[in-house]
Amino acid sequence: MKWHAGAYNPFQPRYSIANPPTLVFKDRMQLFKEPLLHFVLLGALFFGAYAWLNRPDRAERLVITESAVRQLTEEFSRDWNRDPTAEELQELLHDHIREELAVREGLALGLDQNDPVIRQRIRQKLELMVEEEAVVREPTDEELAVYLCENADLFCDENGVLPELDQIRNLVIFEWENQIRLQQLDRFYNDLESKYGVQIEQ
Repeated sequence: MKWHAGAYNPFQPRYSIANPPTLVFKDRMQLFKEPLLHFVLLGALFFGAYAWLNRPDRAERLVITESAVRQLTEEFSRDWNRDPTAEELQELLHDHIREELAVREGLALGLDQNDPVIRQRIRQKLELMVEEEAVVREPTDEELAVYLCENADLFCDENGVLPELDQIRNLVIFEWENQIRLQQLDRFYNDLESKYGVQIEQ
């Protein structure tokens, strides 16, 4: 069987040394130079790395710091008026680790959701932390006198008589410092409202 010039011959190689695939090779090289391809490849690389680092079986490592060990030791010493033995310290650490693991797993499972006891406890701890961080300076006599007059109903005796400042100075200082802490707490909640936004649907 003869093949005419220009006709397709299935037994003849498509490309040869005399007829190299120059155009196809150039097209492929041009494809690898496309910025869009680079962007897609980099995106796939970053996505794969993120998925691996945040895989479901990966959890934050639990590290028991020296300060945590010291706190456990101090709490034991306050309760028992002595330092714990090596075995007792190991038991304290074992219990502390189990508690931390249980808390982490419980939070991961959402066991803290819609539990009024846990919510109230979190609020109490947060407010206590904010109040403890409030900077309470020593008030002046003028500030105490003004506070005493503005809040006379807090200090009047059963006959409605307002004592002199020197007679109830410690009580006035206590109430004045408490007011400073409450003001700090109000500012804290105002900042949180600005941070999260509050909307009441009716």
